[in-house]
Amino acid sequence: MRFKAQNIILIFLALLVPQLHAGLPNAFNASYSVEKSGLALGTMQSSLKYTGKQYSYHKITKATGLAALLSGDRLTENSDGKIQAGRLVSNRYLRHHKNKKKNKRDQFSFTNRTTVKGRYDNQSYNLNVPNKTTDPTLLELQLMQDFAENRRYKQYTVVDRGQIKHYSFKNLGTVTLKLLDKAYVCEKVRISRSNSHTKTTLWLAKKLNYFPVRIQHDDDGDILEAKLTSYTSH
Repeated sequence: MRFKAQNIILIFLALLVPQLHAGLPNAFNASYSVEKSGLALGTMQSSLKYTGKQYSYHKITKATGLAALLSGDRLTENSDGKIQAGRLVSNRYLRHHKNKKKNKRDQFSFTNRTTVKGRYDNQSYNLNVPNKTTDPTLLELQLMQDFAENRRYKQYTVVDRGQIKHYSFKNLGTVTLKLLDKAYVCEKVRISRSNSHTKTTLWLAKKLNYFPVRIQHDDDGDILEAKLTSYTSH
C-alpha cells in the first residue's frame, strides 16, 4: 500500500507541473516594422529561448534605409534569468543604445532578489529593491503571463537606468486590430512610468497568448510605433 501511495503522489506531481508552468510565454522569434508618422524607420527583432530552467529574451531595434544613414541608431535589450515557481525571474539585464551622437549602456544584475548591482552611463550603482522587482524588458513577458493566467496587477517595480521606478498599467479594453490581412482580438494596455512623460501602449493578441502585436511609444507627443510582421512560436 505504501508503494502504491508513493506512486499516486508522483503521478499527481507529474500532472501538476505542466499546470504550474502553463502560463509561461512560448519560446518565439518575432519581427516588427518600426514607424514614425507612417514612415518606415527600421526594424525590431525579438526572441525568447529556454534552456532547461533558464530563459534568454533578446531584442534588437535598428534603423534602416535613409534613417540608418542619418542616425545609425541601434538599440540592444537583453534579459536573462531563470524559471522559479512558474515565473520568469531576471538575473541580468542589458540596454545598449548607440547612434552617431551617443553611446549609452545600462547593465545590471541581481545579486539576490532585493539587491541590484549595475552601471549606467559610466557610473556604478547599488540598489536595495523590493522583492519581485524586475527589469524593463522582462516586464513585457511578465505582462503576457499575467493576462494568460487572468492576473491583473496595476503596478510593477522596475530597475531602469540606475533608478527604482514604478510602472503603472491601465487596461483600455478589448479591441480588434488588423495587421497584414490578419485580425487580432487584443487587450489594449497603457503603461505609465513614475517621473516620466513617456507612455507605452501595447496591443496583446489573445490567440498568440497575449503577445504584443503592436507597440506604441508616446514621448510627450513624439510617437514611435512597432507593428508585427512575423511571429513563430516553438
